[in-house]
Amino acid sequence: MRKQLAIGLSLFALTGLGGVNKNFVSVHSQEAHQKYTHLVETSQSQTFEPFVGASLFADLPNRVSFQTANVSFIASDGGLTFETSQPVFTDESPQTCKNLGYSLTSCSSGTPTSPCPYNSTYFKECCDARYKYSKSECSYPNTVSGDSCGGKYMCYCDKSLYSVTSCPSPQVTSGGSCTEEGKTYYGKCVCPSNYNQTCDGLNQQGVGTGCTQNGVTYYTSCQCKSGYNMTCDDLGPVAPTDYCLKDGIKYYNNCKTCENKCTLDVCPSGVTCTLEECSQKYCATGCAVGAVDLDNYWCDGALRCWFQ
Repeated sequence: MRKQLAIGLSLFALTGLGGVNKNFVSVHSQEAHQKYTHLVETSQSQTFEPFVGASLFADLPNRVSFQTANVSFIASDGGLTFETSQPVFTDESPQTCKNLGYSLTSCSSGTPTSPCPYNSTYFKECCDARYKYSKSECSYPNTVSGDSCGGKYMCYCDKSLYSVTSCPSPQVTSGGSCTEEGKTYYGKCVCPSNYNQTCDGLNQQGVGTGCTQNGVTYYTSCQCKSGYNMTCDDLGPVAPTDYCLKDGIKYYNNCKTCENKCTLDVCPSGVTCTLEECSQKYCATGCAVGAVDLDNYWCDGALRCWFQ
């Protein structure tokens, strides 16, 4: 069967030659019949068997000439042609998106949401950038917004509970904290526990920087104002009510240098006196020689003395 096929192919090829007589074709067809007997010996698959068709004509005389065949389509009177340029298609997605309400392509502020399923460059609305959380992503102490935009919610700190961002020194934060958009808010500011002295006693003042909370200034410790550092144990203070009380001790800023107990400008007749140097006053100490003390009674330094 394969031998016959080879002869048929050879004859088909030779019929395309111009100027070849009948005898020549017959002779060479017989030669071809003998030359390609290898086809009979092989398997039916010729996929990997090289065969150069040109060898069929290797022994043809030089006088053999060739003619080429013209192939044309008969449709449209043989005038059918093919365009080499790519076909042009119109993108209907922009108008489709607009018809469905997806009319925006940019936001002057905020974030685009709800993209068009047919063209993602079109979307329905612009949402505030804070609307970017699902409800499950917002947990205590943050609060989820009651409204949403594009299916997303705000997750914020309730400023009625967390209103403080920082505290002036030496105050510290207290009452918990809440973080919103990377910024931390605190419940309140308080004074540290070691600031527990008000230092509002007479002639007192606080040590160091005070900490004010609810209108009251607190200090870590108190001290007496400058100058209030004498106890006046010898003669007593000049002004007994002007003192600073610290650790149960009264401190004064002015002590007496003498007792100032004498009141007589002159020493009375019949009376013996002593002169107080600091006040330059006289104090009666007794009766003069020859005078007696009536009832041994002294009254305001004035002796009631009688001579015998």
